[in-house]
Amino acid sequence: MNSVLLNFWVALICGAVITALASYWGLSGAVSWKTRLSILSVIVVLAVGSAWYDGHWLWTADIYLGIWTVVAYVDWKEQIIPNRWVIATVIWGLLSTPWSTKLIVQHGFTALGLFIFYLVVYIITRGGLGLGDVKFGAAEGLVLGWPQGLMASVIGLWTAGIYSLILLVVFRRSRSEAIALGPFLVLGAFSGLLGIFAGSLR
Repeated sequence: MNSVLLNFWVALICGAVITALASYWGLSGAVSWKTRLSILSVIVVLAVGSAWYDGHWLWTADIYLGIWTVVAYVDWKEQIIPNRWVIATVIWGLLSTPWSTKLIVQHGFTALGLFIFYLVVYIITRGGLGLGDVKFGAAEGLVLGWPQGLMASVIGLWTAGIYSLILLVVFRRSRSEAIALGPFLVLGAFSGLLGIFAGSLR
């Protein structure tokens, strides 16, 4: 219970700071207070739910939830992941991870591998995948390490593929219509934080 309460307050403070700085999110228009309150609520609910579900959940993960919730929203609205959020992810990853030689190697190579993978996809699709996705995928790998980083990308890409298929088959959308990959990468990253797969961030 104490862990849940701690995560509630951390998420509330983090969410309040992030929503107060909504003008710096990277959106082309103003952010309404309704949207700000919705984002704040999502951050708090995810943090409290994660702490209740996972007894090993740390308050440091709540900061990622705050950053990544905004990443998902901004990319969904603008189809771009601003560099500021990639940098914020990397900085918090460097500060909050209890680094050791083993972790440096694992996380470093995971980040490099995902960066190369997404960059190749970007080149092959001729920009079908955004550079923001490439950079965020690498940042995701740095934060999650191995194997969570890989599995997070698998989840993100699979869910994006299923969503695209639904748009094509059910809603008859054009194949040329672009979708925002960021929200799906965030979904995968969140799954990695929960430690669903082998290994642990702690």
